[in-house]
Amino acid sequence: MTLAEAPSVVISPDNFDPPLKRTIAAVPGYWTVEELANELGVTPRYVQYLIKGEPSKKIPARLKAYNAGPTFLVSDTEALNYLWYRRRSKKNLNNS
Repeated sequence: MTLAEAPSVVISPDNFDPPLKRTIAAVPGYWTVEELANELGVTPRYVQYLIKGEPSKKIPARLKAYNAGPTFLVSDTEALNYLWYRRRSKKNLNNS
């Protein structure tokens, strides 16, 4: 199942175990590229690839974001869903 086919489930920050690293949002209701990068343990450039995709490698965008001047903002719902499914997939790989 891909993220695009995932069922619509309401996920809140309280559902995460271990809890999310972000305690206070820089922009209420949205995640910045830096906040997502910190949470995922990757570089901000990688998060930009998640948002924009990689046309040279024909990889589509995996996150929807709003262009806010020099940075992108990802809605809470979109970011939490991505983080939830990313953690689930890592957990399943570790249990194999």
